[in-house]
Amino acid sequence: MHVQDWAEDFSDQVSKGIFEDDSADGWADSYEKFVEEQLRGDQQLPGSSKFVYSFADQNPYVGHPNPLKEGQELFRKGLLSEAVLALEAEVLKNPENAEGWRLLGITHAENDDDQQAIASMVRARDADPTNLEVLLALGVSHTNELEQAAALTYLRSWLQHHPKYGVLVPQDQAENLSYIEVARLFNEAAQMSPEDGDVHTVLGVLYNLSREYDKAIEAFKNALKLKPRDYSLWNKLGATQANSAQSADAISAYQQALDLKPNYVRAWANMGISFANQGRYEESICYYVRALAMNPKAENAWQYLRISLSCAGRTEFLEACDARDLDALQKEFPL
Repeated sequence: MHVQDWAEDFSDQVSKGIFEDDSADGWADSYEKFVEEQLRGDQQLPGSSKFVYSFADQNPYVGHPNPLKEGQELFRKGLLSEAVLALEAEVLKNPENAEGWRLLGITHAENDDDQQAIASMVRARDADPTNLEVLLALGVSHTNELEQAAALTYLRSWLQHHPKYGVLVPQDQAENLSYIEVARLFNEAAQMSPEDGDVHTVLGVLYNLSREYDKAIEAFKNALKLKPRDYSLWNKLGATQANSAQSADAISAYQQALDLKPNYVRAWANMGISFANQGRYEESICYYVRALAMNPKAENAWQYLRISLSCAGRTEFLEACDARDLDALQKEFPL
């Protein structure tokens, strides 16, 4: 879930720091040491010990003169795993670049990796504590991780720092946030600005937290009336419909998301879940394999694939699944 069409509207601002030709090799040589320093820094951040960012062991974009711009282009092309590497190179080069961390978090979220998304967004938050997109992204990712207290904290903070809705939020910081109180504040915001799709989006997230799926579906549909080309909203609508045992409707919503963004890993995986929920295991396998072809590191998708292979009676491919043999799986289960 994104406050704005993040994937389609990356900031035009790019990194201004350009390496001298003779400095790239030296910086690449210190990559491993630099990663270790960053990890130590992550572990010292308040509230982020569970979500320490894990950098790739090898990164061909280290030393690239403009990794942020390269990451943006790779993301637009749907090459999410490559975009992650480019954006990692950017935040290693400029560790306090909130925009670099934010875009890295977006990429991980789109690539179905909420823990890495949270770790990235925590760093973006520390660099820019009032960034509305970062606060909402953290609220959404913590919702996906079923961590209500953290989700409520970030969603209330989003409202508090919003230039229009901040007046609704009491200035005293409640230690134990009440779901009812946060939901009340956002309903007041929706009444104040019914044309604001972002507020309806947050309401949808909140109603997912409380498992009020009918209300969440209505909120997402209201948001989509205002932002019909927001593929992340279509995906969240589909996920909510799936949670509400409306798998057929969920498949239609996921298809809308994929029509808008064909390389949306999370939507491919979610499509597989909806087919599996209907007992259509053979079809679900194809969607999981497609998602994994785009992001082989999507551990949840590997687990779902294994379950569907067993339920479909295709146990002869369990070994290929355990071995992460995508070539064999793609050959047998094309889409």
